[in-house]
Amino acid sequence: MRIAVTGGDGFIGRYAVEYLRENGHEALAVDRASGIDILEDKLETALKDVDGVIHLAGVLGTDELFDMVETAIDVNVKGTYRVLEACRKNEARFVGITMPQVWKNVYQTTKQCAQNLSYAWHENFQVPVSHVRAFNAFGPGQKHYGVQKILPTFALKAWRGEAIPVWGDGTQTVDLVYSADLGRMLADALQFGDCEVFDGGTGVAFTVNEVAQMVLEVTGSKAGIEYLPMRKGETKTDLVAKGDGWEKLGWRPEFRSSDLEQTVLHYRRFATEA
Repeated sequence: MRIAVTGGDGFIGRYAVEYLRENGHEALAVDRASGIDILEDKLETALKDVDGVIHLAGVLGTDELFDMVETAIDVNVKGTYRVLEACRKNEARFVGITMPQVWKNVYQTTKQCAQNLSYAWHENFQVPVSHVRAFNAFGPGQKHYGVQKILPTFALKAWRGEAIPVWGDGTQTVDLVYSADLGRMLADALQFGDCEVFDGGTGVAFTVNEVAQMVLEVTGSKAGIEYLPMRKGETKTDLVAKGDGWEKLGWRPEFRSSDLEQTVLHYRRFATEA
């Protein structure tokens, strides 16, 4: 199959492209970094004659997006519409990425709207649609600047001998899923198309305090934890995958402590950056 991955040069996108190519597909990375913006006319040419699109391009953030609401709507909603239209014209499959709908913020609002748009294109134009519900993705290569993600933020602080910042009391839970597993799941979701949603999580819950302690152990840091007020757009929530779609796929992601250790070690090289 000829598959386009929007955001294919990004963190999860690179893993999806790699998995597709390793399994005999022609995978095209469609990314603003390589000159193709999903809001520009080049998109239609880039997606011509594809059999499917894994749509990962978007702007991320929690409190950050309250300062760029229109941009988030343009990219996450309008951009998804343009990808769906390309799928309709090419009779291509659409796989989107979503997340647990637990917070009231700009990012989750735009992602929910995009997901509903895809269902409208499925019902009215017969576009095959499925989604992967991504939990707390981690792995080497995740950005350690800009939007703050749990493993890059914790690892860099620990390697620098600084206290790990925890928003809230740290008893909220996360479901850590390795990026390569998400890449595989996104590719496997192309086999479906009746609005299935597959849980991109492991079903194993860790408190944020437990994750911080794991990072402190890997790095040997004695700096401890600094507790901060919850960020705007977040509330205390217990996240863990329930297993939606695992039976259909025939496999499930697993948490491996070796993946976490490898990821934390990856960020050691960046600890001296300003």
